[in-house]
Amino acid sequence: MPLESLPAFVRNTTILSDEDRFKLASVDKLPEEEAVDAVRSLPEIRDLLQAFIGDESTRNTHLQLKAKSYLDQNDPIMAWKVLLL
Repeated sequence: MPLESLPAFVRNTTILSDEDRFKLASVDKLPEEEAVDAVRSLPEIRDLLQAFIGDESTRNTHLQLKAKSYLDQNDPIMAWKVLLL
């Protein structure tokens, strides 16, 4: 997918580097909604989501940091699943 077609929150974040964006853009198809929902049950994701209930901005920041950690492990599919929560 072209970089220009990445969602605005991915294009405009200061947390993800250009290299991270290229990794995300390398994915041909975004994960299905069911796959994204399944990530919610992973302990580290569940804890992250529960820790920031009511503080969407901080929650989004931590989700982006978690996605970045998956990108650092060369797992753009998992990064997308986290970003799409």
